[in-house]
Amino acid sequence: MRKLSRVLACMVFLAPIYTSAGDIYKYKDENGAWVFGDKQPQVKSEKLNLKITKKKKNLEPEIFAEVSDEGTVLNIVNPFYAPVEIIVQSQVFDKGRIRIVVDANETKTIYEGQDSFSDAMMYWMLGDPNAEHDGTAYQAPSASHTKHKITQSFKGRFSHSSEPNLYAVDLDMDIGTYIAAARSGIVIYVKDDYYYSGTKEYFADKANVVKVLHEDGTYATYAHILGGTASVKPGDVVQAGAKIARSGSSGFSTGPHLHFAVHKNAGMKTVSVPFEFVDGNGKRFVPVAGEYVGGAVE
Repeated sequence: MRKLSRVLACMVFLAPIYTSAGDIYKYKDENGAWVFGDKQPQVKSEKLNLKITKKKKNLEPEIFAEVSDEGTVLNIVNPFYAPVEIIVQSQVFDKGRIRIVVDANETKTIYEGQDSFSDAMMYWMLGDPNAEHDGTAYQAPSASHTKHKITQSFKGRFSHSSEPNLYAVDLDMDIGTYIAAARSGIVIYVKDDYYYSGTKEYFADKANVVKVLHEDGTYATYAHILGGTASVKPGDVVQAGAKIARSGSSGFSTGPHLHFAVHKNAGMKTVSVPFEFVDGNGKRFVPVAGEYVGGAVE
């Protein structure tokens, strides 16, 4: 069995992870908040030199070919704890391509035949395109006595004006605040290896994040977590209210906060879905900027 070396995997959900080479400048803005950027500012700053490192390999589906005298068998392996929608383009398929959903941790045969096979192009997206949000209300995604202000809600002008963040919420949280699962599910993705932040395009794909798949096929995204604080790993089952990480300001961020959204695959594209929070008295409410949500008690 051989892995196809010329398969091209393309995907929107998981951007490539790099460590950058060159200078990064650290300084305080007019509000006293620390900012990191790749352009030297006019104000007093500290220059940080980042060492060149190898590109970190992303987890992704793979195609393997089994070639024998009897023909060729092509298998797709999904390494995630969540379904994946995949399009494979190749001359071996009747219509030049196939579009399938591969279940979590499944290996699926996509071709058996005598046709010669050289290469293929693969596009994929995390999640089942048939998933529909079931209307479940979400606990506040924190485990503290403090109520947290909603600084940006649905369709916010700063960074929630388009998908996949149209129906996202930003909660003001001090660095190190415990983040809790807002709904029970299974952890499907964790990244907590980045320690800088800023508002330049450079930081757009750098945020640390935990993603939790729900029973209806949607998944929650908890972003900007503090580097090195994730307490869960892919495959872990978490209950609503369980601590999963600590809040930070990693990636594209103006300061410490938690970015929370409920996402789904809408046919090879990630979209956010409107949701409601539920308070300690069981009352449901739509998140509105300026209001507060309270977390579970530590």
